Amino acid sequence: MEQINQIVAENGQLESLSSAIGSEAGVLSIGSGSGIDHIAVTATYVNRFEREESIWEIQRRLRTELAKIENLKHVEVVDYGATALASLRANIDIMLSSPDFHDLEKAGDLVEKALYKTKGVVSVSRTWDRDKSVYNLEIDKERAALYGLDNPAIASQLQTVLRGALVSTFPAENSIDFGVRVWLPENQRNRTSLLETTLIDTPSGEKIPLAAMASISRDLEPGIITREGLNYTLNVYGFREKTAISHIMKNFDKAFQGSELPPSVTMEQVGDVKEFGNSAGRMGGAIGLSVVLLFFTLVVFFNSIKISLMIILSIPLTIIGASWTLLVLNYHVSMPAMMGFILLSGIIVNNAILLIHFARERMEAGLDKKTAMLESIRIRTRPVIMTSFAVAAGMLPVALGNAIGLERMAPLGAVAVGGLLVGTFLILLFIPLVFIWTTRDPRSPSKASST
Repeated sequence: MEQINQIVAENGQLESLSSAIGSEAGVLSIGSGSGIDHIAVTATYVNRFEREESIWEIQRRLRTELAKIENLKHVEVVDYGATALASLRANIDIMLSSPDFHDLEKAGDLVEKALYKTKGVVSVSRTWDRDKSVYNLEIDKERAALYGLDNPAIASQLQTVLRGALVSTFPAENSIDFGVRVWLPENQRNRTSLLETTLIDTPSGEKIPLAAMASISRDLEPGIITREGLNYTLNVYGFREKTAISHIMKNFDKAFQGSELPPSVTMEQVGDVKEFGNSAGRMGGAIGLSVVLLFFTLVVFFNSIKISLMIILSIPLTIIGASWTLLVLNYHVSMPAMMGFILLSGIIVNNAILLIHFARERMEAGLDKKTAMLESIRIRTRPVIMTSFAVAAGMLPVALGNAIGLERMAPLGAVAVGGLLVGTFLILLFIPLVFIWTTRDPRSPSKASST
């Protein structure tokens, strides 16, 4: 622990540093429960404007230096955010489940090997390894009975050898007394060969070596056992930097191709992929419902299905600018980006309504459709552009990631800025053309009187 804290402190200016071994008993952990063989260190460095290196550069150096510490089996160095998604243990979380413990371990080795070959994954770990040594005491009950001993009697005497004996107590004021325990030196109790020669007292007063009635065997088991649906589970974790999770999963599928899991093992993705899929599905349903409600609202106000469809069809024009902006800034499609599309839809629809509503008013005043739309463009273009540019300017710091604490919202800002700048000009071109092409001129007075 001291070595880890020293390395972390030497690799940047810290604001805070906390360390923990295992998880506190009785405390609910969301995705982070662990045993006493797991050390969690949370380091808060100064913000990126006060340091020269990026968080990714610090992470790469920490991985290299921490891996040099002896007896560390897995090293995970990842950025930790404050969003709801940060409660997930890892970006890539592959859960294997099986009623057979040995099949589960074989499957975990296959998945871990594939993750190490997956492009975009920077570190790999797993929930447990079968590397915890367990010593089993196998007592021959018949031979023990010859000496008048049973299992509890033998176990209690061995416990005294291994854990010591409470010989006295030290009184403490207003507290529980401290126990005074006598232990054997470690070199007299750290080998099975020494324990087998331990003399066990019998009821008749004789001293019999443990090996005369019992044997000690060594076995390996995991440090922690996890279950899901009454099956054993093993989670294999993969961590990334900035590579899109969809690209990583495609690379993983290629790396895992040809590997066959044991028949009793099932594999499930429970990391970012599952959460994004669930969230994207709900978001898609919400967007679809909002578009339908918006369409019927426009039909009521304009009393025209044609005009309402024209306004609704202007929404996809924002995707062009938003997509190119995401590519230029090297952002990926995410939940913040999808929220940005919703923001764009409202502003673009508002701009389209301004143009069409004014043109319809001028047509009711007697102008033909072309003249009415040209006058609408001349008068309404300035407020439309002012609205779009004002929102884009306000979202620019978020899009560039300059807002500390809102870095995860950068895709939302990028979508808003690119979609508004490009979408506004496309609206000024698309709406007038479609309006003039699909709208009929008002009837002349002579035709109206003849009818």
